[in-house]
Amino acid sequence: MLHIGIDDTDSIHGGCTTWVATEVIKELSEFDLIGHPRLVRLNPNVPWKTRGNGAVSFTFGKGIGPKKKIGEFQGVEIFNFEKGIEMNYDTDSILSRLKNIITKHSHPDSQPGIVISDLFLPEGLYWQGVTGIVSKEILEDAIEGATVLGFRGSRGVYGAACSLAWSGNTNNGAISHTWELIGYREEKKWGTFREISSESVKQVSDKEGVFSCIDLDGKIAMVPNSPCPVLWGFRGTDDSTLIHNFNYLGPEKPIRWLLYKTNQATDDHLCSKEISEFIDGDSVWMEASVSSKPIVIEGGHRFFSVKNSSNESIECAAFEPTKSFRHIIDKLEVGDSVIICGSFKKETINLEKIKIESLAPRYRKPSNPLCKCGKRTHSSGKNSYYRCKDCGEKYERPEMIEVVSDLKLGWYEPPASSRRHLSTPVSLISKHE
Repeated sequence: MLHIGIDDTDSIHGGCTTWVATEVIKELSEFDLIGHPRLVRLNPNVPWKTRGNGAVSFTFGKGIGPKKKIGEFQGVEIFNFEKGIEMNYDTDSILSRLKNIITKHSHPDSQPGIVISDLFLPEGLYWQGVTGIVSKEILEDAIEGATVLGFRGSRGVYGAACSLAWSGNTNNGAISHTWELIGYREEKKWGTFREISSESVKQVSDKEGVFSCIDLDGKIAMVPNSPCPVLWGFRGTDDSTLIHNFNYLGPEKPIRWLLYKTNQATDDHLCSKEISEFIDGDSVWMEASVSSKPIVIEGGHRFFSVKNSSNESIECAAFEPTKSFRHIIDKLEVGDSVIICGSFKKETINLEKIKIESLAPRYRKPSNPLCKCGKRTHSSGKNSYYRCKDCGEKYERPEMIEVVSDLKLGWYEPPASSRRHLSTPVSLISKHE
């Protein structure tokens, strides 16, 4: 089979690697798509990513059996086949055609990479790329025998290779893969306001298995903020739901659309380690207990500490962009049992989500006792008696009153617009636990 991986054609100033993917499918129309185009997100903590650190890959050949519509480009229907057989192809010719596409559609600030292979690459390469940093030595071993082309530094070769190592069938958590149907704008509208109403987004977001479309406050999360060709990204756990419902979005309609199989919402980036083993760039999952009450610093950021079963301690943070998620953090008390998920940097875990497993007792201080003379008494100091300033009468310190917290057990997360592509939404976790 003809397997192609592409990465890093965009920058913060524009472009989109998935748009390049549609151009590749158009160009190689003499081949059939075998399986789905793949959108593969890699380590979200790498410092050189543009936005979502995503790469794309495809498998081409001669399709056999039934075909399925998975896209449409300016009225031309795009189909794929579940199974296929090999077709003869000239690697040099394919590479030349891909080079022309990359040259035309990649952003000048990008470092694109192309990998062409007869086989899928070793899956260990994917896991290295989604949880850590792929070394040059690991990459070279994995792509031995493949045809590789890099541009302007060639950083995209790493992502392109990793995308060809993702099978979509194994997983780190409960979900092996999800789907994203991406709609694209006509070129003259790139960089202009996207006319997608919150009402239309709300209509599709209520469908079973659909996720990351809209925040609770009505903010649209499925529409990008960058001047790229993407109109919206419609995500869900069932591909047919996306295909049958995307037409409700509007009023602006896409001139192209394509369905991708993706590792988004799988939590594949999370790993479980001892705190002493954390390194900058890790995305971690850990069981812990709260060891300090949250504090608020300038900017509205929340910080608190947790400790693991080995009594190792680490600081956690919920930054201002997580919005209402911070109010959950405010309710934590020392002794609460939690599961922490987030990215580790500079000795701190930046929270992606948290599970409250059990709550420590909560207490409140009772009112100061009334003196027999009718006056309110005052504390004589920590753990000391209470005294009436008027008559001098002393009273024992009253017992603290236990209270019931309004914090419920379960998972909590930031709004969709602040969520990592790879992070499994709480709505999906609850269905797989």
